[in-house]
Order: sequence, then C-alpha cells, then structure tokens
Amino acid sequence: MQQKAVASGFYKRSSKLLPAKFFDVLLHSASVNGTFSLDQFSCEVSESHHVSISKQGLDNRFDETTVSFVKSVMEEQLSNQVGQSVDQRFLDKFSRVRIKDGTRFDLPQRLKDKLPGFGGKVTSDAAACIQYEFDLKSGRITDIDITSAKKTDYQDAKEKTGDIEKGDLIIRDLGYFSSHVLWSIIEKEAFFISRLRTKMTVFDSSLKEVSFPKLYGKMVKNKLSGIKMNVFIGEKEMIPVRLIIDIVPGEVYQKRVMKTEKENKKKGHKTSDEFKARAHFNLIITNIQEDDLPDGQVYLLYKTRWQVELVFKIWKSTFGVNKIHPMNYHRLMCLLYAKLILILINNQIINLMANKFYKMTKKLLSTMKCMKTLLIYFQKTRETLKLKKMTIPDLMQNVARQLSANHWLESKKKKIGFNEIFDVFCNISAI
Repeated sequence: MQQKAVASGFYKRSSKLLPAKFFDVLLHSASVNGTFSLDQFSCEVSESHHVSISKQGLDNRFDETTVSFVKSVMEEQLSNQVGQSVDQRFLDKFSRVRIKDGTRFDLPQRLKDKLPGFGGKVTSDAAACIQYEFDLKSGRITDIDITSAKKTDYQDAKEKTGDIEKGDLIIRDLGYFSSHVLWSIIEKEAFFISRLRTKMTVFDSSLKEVSFPKLYGKMVKNKLSGIKMNVFIGEKEMIPVRLIIDIVPGEVYQKRVMKTEKENKKKGHKTSDEFKARAHFNLIITNIQEDDLPDGQVYLLYKTRWQVELVFKIWKSTFGVNKIHPMNYHRLMCLLYAKLILILINNQIINLMANKFYKMTKKLLSTMKCMKTLLIYFQKTRETLKLKKMTIPDLMQNVARQLSANHWLESKKKKIGFNEIFDVFCNISAI
C-alpha cells in the first residue's frame, strides 16, 4: 500500500494519516449504501486511527494523485484474482465466456465538465458509466472501467479488441457489436453470440438478399416456428455467420412495435416496414459451428447475458454505486473505485466458496444473497484486521457457515434459470 501511494504521488512526505489508514476509512465509506460526509470521514479517522484532520484538510487530500493511488489498488486486485469453473465440464469448449455490459447513472450537476451526461428533460447533464465484463466460467472479472456516460459501448468494444484471446466466447448486447469488432473476434480465432442488428443487410448462401417479410410469410404458411441459415451479413463486409431464426409470440411482437413507434414518434421518425417485419423474429448470430453448439444451446447461452443485469442490480441496491451525493470529482472517483474494490474482494470470496460448496453439495451459491451478507461481514473483517481478536481463517470459516446455511441459488417457477442452464452445459440434466 505504501509503495503504491509513493509511486502515484499520493504520499510525498511523512504524515500521521498513512496511506493504509486513509485507505481503510475510504473502504469503510464505500461500504455505506448512502451518504457518508466529509465530517463522518473525519470522525472515523479520529475514532479508528486516532488521527485528527479537519473536514477541509480531508477534502484537500482528494486530488489526481489520490485517484491514481486508489485506482492502482483496484488494478492490483483485478490482476490477482483467483478463479476457476465450479465444474470443469461447464462450457469446456471455450477458454473463457466473456459477458459484458455497462450501467449508467446520473451524477450531481457540478460534475458535468468531467463526466458529461446526455442532458435533456429526462437525463442529467452529468452521468457516469461503469463498463463491466466477467468470465461466466471462472467468475473472474475481466474488465472494469469508469467513464463518462457519453462514451458509447461501441467505442469501448473497438478500443478493447486487443484483449480478445483465442478460444474466447464473447456475449454482449447490440451496442458493442460492429463489423470491425466481429471481424476482430474471427481473426483472433474466438467466437461470438449476438442478436442481429435491425439495419444490417443479410445475404443467403447464394448472395441473394434475404427478405424478412417474405421469410415470415413462408414460415407461417409452412407452420415453422424456427429455422437456421448460413448467411453473410453486411453489404461490404460479408461476414459469414449462422443465423438462428425463431418466431416470437404475437404479444411480444406487439410490444416491440409499440415501444419502437413510441420512441420514433418522439424523434419525428416513422417506423420502417423492415423493422416491423424483423420484429416477428428473435434473430441470433454466431460463428460457432453447429457441431460444437446446437441451435437450442446457442439461444440458451445467449440468455446468460442477463447475469450482468443481476450484477448491476446488486451494485445499486447493495453497494449504492448510483447514490452519489454532491462532492468533488476526485473524491467521487476514489469512492467509486473503492466500491469496486469491495465488489472485487467479495466476488473472490464467493468464487472460492462456490467451488468448495459445489464439490460438496452440487448446488450453486446465489451471488445476490452472498453479496448482501459479505457487506455486513466487512466491518467484522475490518475489526479482525485491526484488533486481531480472531484470525482471518477463523473469520472465513464463520462466513462459510453462514453462506452454506441459506444462500443457495433457487430455481424460478416457469422460467429457465441459471441453475438449469448450468446443468445443461455440464450434461448433468436436461430441461
């Protein structure tokens, strides 16, 4: 901690508030789901470390060097994760199964120059985005980054194509994919699963453009609920993919069209007939060979993307990453990075416990339940480190007992949950 503080420029001269003490109280403030003022920060420094520092003195400590210091600790934690699949059979055809998305949230108006939002009647002039990616197989977090909300998912994907490795499976929402990104994945001998962009042109194997209105009529006439085609996408790029086509129920179609027409009406646009025709389908593209992943499993695997939505729900409801009260930019960044460090640490503990318990019980832990309990245990861990009343292994044994009591992932009624998806890809059971 001391070395990182010196390297970042945060610690330049002797001070009673040593980097480790400052960091301890920063983590404490990050564990609070809600407001934690500078006055509270000052009181906690005095109470926990017997160091007197004014509210203004603390505020002055938050600058570029402090952000660099805290971020470097987060990067250290990120690069030293321990993770492995709880079952070696789970998605064993891929080296990593990388799921990515971003969550955006409004910030106080004073931060608009550093972290601009979209503005307007609905959204704030200041907003942040946390880009987050994890490996579904090992549970390891593969990327985490804080940016302005105005930085698009496409920009993020384009900048990080260098991180793709041979054998990776990339599962992301439409905003991340472009012809450039898809070709980068193919060139790296990696794989992707994505929905098809509405405006992307599709050609069949004879290079004839696919007409989705005609295709829908043909499928209805022949009473086909789903088909697959080997096609090329993009007028110039001609990317070879497997297109999996399923007709959606009528109520789903109506909701899609009504939602898009409402959005287009606000912008003064007209909903195209092409969109309405494609709205009849779920259109999934992949470059994985059918022998390696049958059609039904492609769609099932794409559904795991909702796991990232669950993660964001935990971040907001449990850690309060979106509950930011007015503060300066540097303090905000330190607070967010500190929250992410707590999330990284807890994620590590859950992964290790999940491996242990799965071998014993063949049951999976619920990340949401575990995260809530581990945040409560944070203060006990903090006291253990400072007062040494209990060893860390003993504390972790207490945590293990607590998690194994009632923190299991439950199956959902009438829905395919992660339990069922996990079983399918481990060949343990079938839906």
